[in-house]
Amino acid sequence: MSHLSLPKGIFARPAVPRRPRSPPRPHLTGDDAIRSTDTDAAVSRLAAVSTQYLDDPFAHHFVKRPEKRPPIINRGTYTRHHALDSLIACFLKSCDGQAKQIVSLGAGSDTRWFKLKSRGLAPERYFEIDFPEITSQKIAAIQRKPELGSLLEGCTFECGGTALQAKGYAVLPGDLRQFTSHILPKMMALGFDRRLPTLFLSECLLVYLDPSVTTMLLKATAESVDVGVFLVYEQILPDDAFGRTMVQNLRARNIELPGLHAYPTMEAHEQRYKGAGWDTAGAIDLNDYWETCLEEAEKLRISKLEIFDELEEWKLLSAHYCISWGTKGQELQDFGYNR
Repeated sequence: MSHLSLPKGIFARPAVPRRPRSPPRPHLTGDDAIRSTDTDAAVSRLAAVSTQYLDDPFAHHFVKRPEKRPPIINRGTYTRHHALDSLIACFLKSCDGQAKQIVSLGAGSDTRWFKLKSRGLAPERYFEIDFPEITSQKIAAIQRKPELGSLLEGCTFECGGTALQAKGYAVLPGDLRQFTSHILPKMMALGFDRRLPTLFLSECLLVYLDPSVTTMLLKATAESVDVGVFLVYEQILPDDAFGRTMVQNLRARNIELPGLHAYPTMEAHEQRYKGAGWDTAGAIDLNDYWETCLEEAEKLRISKLEIFDELEEWKLLSAHYCISWGTKGQELQDFGYNR
C-alpha cells in the first residue's frame, strides 16, 4: 500500500513553490486517495536512487515521470530502506539457514523481490498483496520490461492481469480487510507454509486502517505461522506541532490515519503486537536508527551526496517515523534493534 502525502514513507513538509509540471491531482477519496500515494513512493525511491543514496536497478521501471526530491526527503527514503533491508537480511540469515517466506502487505510498486532475486537472496516464497488497481499496474510494468520478466520462472497471469504466479513469487489482488476469508486461502493454495519462518512486511499500511482491522490482521498473521516476524514502518507522534501538520497535510489529500491516533508512540506499537499474540516486540525511530545503527563510514558517504544544512529539521522529522516489529517463536526472540 502506500505511504505519505508526503509520499509513501517520506516526511510531511509545507508546500514549496515549484516550476509548472504535471496537471494537479484529481480529487480522490477513501481507498482511491490511499492508492494514489504509491506513485509518490515510487517517485521518491527513484529520486534517492538517482542521487546515489540507494542502489536499485529496478526502480525506474515503475516511474513514468521522474522528479527530484529535496535532500531531506532523499535522506528519509534512504534511512527507511536501509533499516528495513537490514532487518530483512537478518531474517533471511536466521533459523540456521532454513527456507523462509515473506509476505509483503500492501506491496505497491515495491522492488524488493527483484533485488533479492537478482542477488541470489530471494526466499523460498515471496507473496505481494495489494488492491487490484495497484497489482494490475505492477504486472503491466513487468510484462513490458524484459529486465523484470527475465527474473521470473514459469510465470502465468490471471484474474484479468491483476494476479501473477511464478516460481517462488506471487502478486495477488485483495483487500487486507479480508485477510482471513480471502487472502490467506489464496496464499495457501500457492504454497504458503505455516511451518516456514515467515516475515510479514507492512510499510505505512496499518496506519490507514481502522484499529479493529489492524488487530484482526495482527492476530490472523500470528496465528498463521509457527515462527515469524511482523515488520512495520509508519508514522508516530501525531499530537505535537509537527505531527499535527503531518496529519493536516494528509487530510488535505483526503487521507485519514486512524491508526496514528490509536497507536501514537513506539510503546503503543509494541503493546499492540503483544496483545495480538506475538511473543516479543520492539521499535526504533529513524532518528535513533541514523544515530546508533548506521556505520560512520556510511553516514560520511551520505553526507557527501548533497549539500545538507537541515540537521535540526532532520532530527525532528525522523523522530516521527519508526520501525517496529513483533516476533513469534524462540528462534527469532533476539530479532530487531535495541533502543
